[in-house]
Amino acid sequence: MPLLLAREKNEMKVAFYKREFNGQMRDFVRIPIVDTVDVLETPVRPIDIKRFNKEWLAYKGSEKKKPNGTELTSLPGITENKRIELELKNIETIEELAKAKKPDLLAMGDVYIELQRIAELHMAAESKKPKAVPKPKETEKAE
Repeated sequence: MPLLLAREKNEMKVAFYKREFNGQMRDFVRIPIVDTVDVLETPVRPIDIKRFNKEWLAYKGSEKKKPNGTELTSLPGITENKRIELELKNIETIEELAKAKKPDLLAMGDVYIELQRIAELHMAAESKKPKAVPKPKETEKAE
């Protein structure tokens, strides 16, 4: 058993993330199973917070920071599951997806290369949009 605990601390890459569940955003955890390719994904339970406290605190600390850029949810064609996969790889904005390394995305699957292309097109379209110019204040006419 001590060997399992040592492996657990050194090799497991536990990840916490937010996901919609029954119409509400909830915290989830992804726990790889030792010596398999299986992964347990479940809403966060008190035992998960206790067991992976360091990862939980890091997740909660990063949760407060707003990503600098356009959120992935604004990308046409992205699903909730794809967004989560990208965020687990620390790609949190459309701009980060557009600049991501192709081999990293290809390792995740061909669909992520297509999402990167959509992100590039989205950024190009946004840069061509005319910026909103504030209307000049109307001066009151003196009578």
